[in-house]
Amino acid sequence: MARESDGAKHHQADGTKRRKADANYLAELVDLGIALSAEQGREGLNQKILMAARNFTNADGGSLYLVNREESELQFRILMNDTLNTFFVSGREAEKPFPPLPLYDDEGRPNHTNIATYVALSGKSINIEDAYATDGFDFSGTRAFDAKTGYRSKSFLTVPLKNTRGVVIGVLQLINAHDHDGNVIAFDAEIEPIINALASQAAVAIENRRLLVAQRDLMESFVRVLGHAIDAKSPHTADHCSRVPVIARMLAQAAVDDKQGPFSNFYLTDMEWYELDLAAWLHDCGKIVTPDHVMEKATKLETIHNRIHEVRTRFEVLRRDAEIDMLKRQLASEDAAECEADFNKKVAELEAQFALVADANIGDAEIDTDAIYALHDIAEIKWTRHFDRTLGLSWSENERLTDADLVTLREPGEETLLMDREDHIYLGFNRGELYNLSVPTGTLTSEERQVINDHVVITQDMLAQLPYPRELQRIPAIAGNHHEKMDGSGYPHGLTGEDMGILEKVMVIADIFEALTAVDRPYKRPKLLSECIAILADMRDKGQIDNDLFELFLATGTYRDYGRKYLRPEQCDEVDIKQFLLNAKG
Repeated sequence: MARESDGAKHHQADGTKRRKADANYLAELVDLGIALSAEQGREGLNQKILMAARNFTNADGGSLYLVNREESELQFRILMNDTLNTFFVSGREAEKPFPPLPLYDDEGRPNHTNIATYVALSGKSINIEDAYATDGFDFSGTRAFDAKTGYRSKSFLTVPLKNTRGVVIGVLQLINAHDHDGNVIAFDAEIEPIINALASQAAVAIENRRLLVAQRDLMESFVRVLGHAIDAKSPHTADHCSRVPVIARMLAQAAVDDKQGPFSNFYLTDMEWYELDLAAWLHDCGKIVTPDHVMEKATKLETIHNRIHEVRTRFEVLRRDAEIDMLKRQLASEDAAECEADFNKKVAELEAQFALVADANIGDAEIDTDAIYALHDIAEIKWTRHFDRTLGLSWSENERLTDADLVTLREPGEETLLMDREDHIYLGFNRGELYNLSVPTGTLTSEERQVINDHVVITQDMLAQLPYPRELQRIPAIAGNHHEKMDGSGYPHGLTGEDMGILEKVMVIADIFEALTAVDRPYKRPKLLSECIAILADMRDKGQIDNDLFELFLATGTYRDYGRKYLRPEQCDEVDIKQFLLNAKG
């Protein structure tokens, strides 16, 4: 009875010990699951998985392979070995020490000769006590590795990594389990369920990370497509949405690299970089609804085409009328020389008037009050129309004409040389010729300018509707505040420097610099780097852009690096940056 009692006590003690071990394993698995769910980086995730499996089994080494996207091979990801003091991570090595393992041969047959590929294809775990004494698998590669390194690969535990759908996405392989004395032993069969549970957790964590990466890639691709669509909408702003992110990232990187200056404490996490990239690509998404005739307005009279040609035709009519009048007078026996002199005087007058109109139409310089008065005088000049002006109109154009208009316009009559008609006012825009030509600076009327400015409001409204994760909450502000100024003179909210973050200030400079250097704007010639920097310096002096970022932009040569890569060679002249560095002067 005593022996039986002692045996029962032993059995009880063993059971208690096993329960404690199982409880410890369970606790460790729970902790591992929490750790894996928190890990975002691929390398860190793979390392945690392999380290945990080795700790559970007291394995000397191990490796992790993942199935590629085409499901044609196992790709090496990470390897650890304490005896050999080896740690390999895919992508870091100078040359690949472990080539991919094909899952199928050239004829499409499953590769069951390699233990890792067999496990990947079958979904079954394999526990081998001694690789050198095992039949059924090809360990020639293992033997070659051992011969090269002096290592002895003996026990193997290879388990599949299955996702929530039961699909094998990788293989975890452990090598050379150790006892407490450091001797190589076989992997305990009772530990296999624990390792399989660990492998399941690992597979879920890897799959989740893949889904997050895929989601990020999809989001970024969608954003880039939208940015390219906005650029493609107007041939005159091509590449703006794709180049602003380049400048923004370059300037932000310069701020991150600044270890001694005002940005010494500034840094960006991976998600903050991602946030900046998305915001930069989306900063003009509101322009998707901006009318083409506003976006494309290279001259004051441009709608879809430059209406200066219509105005010129009217001058041609007046010239022709003057010539006919001269010839009629000569036929009536008036003095031929006097008639010709009057004609030449009239032609010179018309040419001067048209030159004034044409020059005003370009809009690259401010026109003074005298010129505007002269335009009004020219506008009052009469010419005779003979053809029905209601022909060839769309039904919507006819809808805007009154019955009285229809009667008047069908008959020949006199019209002014420059016209501001009621039907020119449509959908909030005034397309009147005199009205547009009288714009003091630029080519846009006040209502067109407002529409252009409103793109940032639309941008913010569009972006505010998206369900951002917490890490991307600033995208609407970073993207939509690129027209704000440090002194509060910007739009749409009149923010000051105190209201803006560093990334918003970065976007302001990036947007301005790209617009200044762009070679595709119809209303201006491409500017030299020196001209662009001088304009930015003037804005800095007026308190409109951040001085620290502007000086960093200059001192690090960011402006020059961008110019060499994206601008025409003739734009990249030398810039004496010392004259613009206030901090250096102080």
